[in-house]
Amino acid sequence: MRNIIQTVREALLNNFKELDTWFDRDPVLLDFKPGPDQWNAHEVLEHISLTNYFLLLIINKATRRALDRKSNGHTVILPGDYFDKFEQIEVIGSQSFGWIRPDHMEPTGMKDMQVVRALLKQQYAQCMYNLSLLKNGEGRLVFTNMSVNNLGKLDIYQYIYFLTKHIERHIRQLQRLEKQFSSTGSMELI
Repeated sequence: MRNIIQTVREALLNNFKELDTWFDRDPVLLDFKPGPDQWNAHEVLEHISLTNYFLLLIINKATRRALDRKSNGHTVILPGDYFDKFEQIEVIGSQSFGWIRPDHMEPTGMKDMQVVRALLKQQYAQCMYNLSLLKNGEGRLVFTNMSVNNLGKLDIYQYIYFLTKHIERHIRQLQRLEKQFSSTGSMELI
């Protein structure tokens, strides 16, 4: 179990660290939109913070339930195919799939970027805190359904890992935006 927790912890650290670097990029790059129906970097970062907010509502509630179950004597069991679900979640970070995000996860583009940055730092701390509470496998005691890409029931570690893969997916989007920005000659405007 410790290697799973460490994998999730490292994914959190690496992805949130990468996200934070985007707040120090050139404002012209951050405002660049490759097309009228596409997001700029500000909107991508806002979307991540909105999605994290809703995922953390579920993660926090599940963490409390898992700790209650552990104190009531439930035992942690690791099935033989446990790691298969992590491989299914891994796809979220790299592959496109059909899923329509709810309106409440749609960025407005109006949120102050320092507020978004502070939210992301707070969300990182909350994820790490949850992992610290679930250090003995308690995260296996509660399952929550994930409709994205038909993942089905995820335990808390898998749910947090999903959050990291969602971030990773959008880091790739930010990197593509930066390449598009560079190729348009917009760098000359800076």
